[in-house]
Parts: sequence; C-alpha cells; structure tokens
Amino acid sequence: MAMIDKKFADIILEAYYWDHKLVDNVVTRKNKVVLARIVLYKDYEYGSTQLSEVMTLRNNLVEAYSNHPDNEVCVELIIKEEFVNVC
Repeated sequence: MAMIDKKFADIILEAYYWDHKLVDNVVTRKNKVVLARIVLYKDYEYGSTQLSEVMTLRNNLVEAYSNHPDNEVCVELIIKEEFVNVC
C-alpha cells in the first residue's frame, strides 16, 4: 500500500492531542500525538460522494474520541482547493 505524504494530499483528516510540559511554571506544548490520520487525493469524478464520505468519517472520529481518557482530542479536517493556470 502506498503512503501519501501529508504535504501533497488534497484531503487530510486527523485526530490528535497535544502533550504538555511545565517549564518555569508555564505550560507549553511538548509534542503532537496523532491518534488517526486519513490522507486522500481529491477524486474529481466523484467529488461530492467523496466529500460526504469524508464528513461521515469525521463525524465517526468525533464520536469515537469524544470520551478519550487522557486529553482533549482535536479532530481536524483540511480540504485543499488549489488551481493551476486559472484565468
């Protein structure tokens, strides 16, 4: 199975939380812990179907991680719309 690099993807769906540390009585972010990542290229033929399926996946991740025991989990959906040579 081929892996899609996040920087080349058109659709990115992630569930993650941040570890924090205390430095000089100030809480700072230590590192990002990714619980789930779904990365896709845009399907131009079936775009609306793909987007509805991605939204269903997003809702399922929100529900699955709503009671995560350790930290607050963020579910982030990024949809890139890039155009080349559009006049």
